[in-house]
Amino acid sequence: MGCFGKGCLTLVVLAILLVVVGVGGSFWTVRRVYLSDKPAPIPEVTAATETTAPTPGETSVATPTERSAEVRERLDTMKKAARAHERTGVELTAADINSLIAANRKSRGTASVGINDTALQAQFSIPLQRLDVPFRNALGLGDRYLNATVTIVAPPGTNASSLQLSDVTLNGHTIPGGLLDWGLPGVGRSLRTYVIKYANKYGVTDGEIRDGKVILYTSGH
Repeated sequence: MGCFGKGCLTLVVLAILLVVVGVGGSFWTVRRVYLSDKPAPIPEVTAATETTAPTPGETSVATPTERSAEVRERLDTMKKAARAHERTGVELTAADINSLIAANRKSRGTASVGINDTALQAQFSIPLQRLDVPFRNALGLGDRYLNATVTIVAPPGTNASSLQLSDVTLNGHTIPGGLLDWGLPGVGRSLRTYVIKYANKYGVTDGEIRDGKVILYTSGH
């Protein structure tokens, strides 16, 4: 959940581009096939869509920024529990995750998630012009958008090392679900190493997706 800033978006986009180049063969192929000249519509996050209806007696609902602050507080509590070797769990709805994205001005409008019972669907539309991708303009990528959708299914006991992407599309083209484990050309590391990094940051050892929620756990050891 700490990976919503401009620097991390740049890293993720660059990693995906390098991986796709390794499959597609050239940046020209990436530009014409896997990137788009138009953004994909991303649902706008508002207070009305990001919160439940007020209970009797309430006159207002929390804004996305207020909600994100509450979510971050829960995540910080989980981090403290992990440091104290306590077993605990944190439930995140799609609204919770979307509030984190919307509260960060550098990621706002570039992504949205939905959770359907046991599957999380993430949608991205990232303008490369906003990112510090090396040689972006020289390669003719400055006016392109990375439009992607990803589906994740996480049964009980899933951890950062076993997490898998079940469906990945880039500009409407299917990408193999093993994207997380592909080594990045010229780098060697995979996207999974960054998933593990952020899981360790918050002390998350395992999790699951069920009942329309992402549930993260600490080990208690």
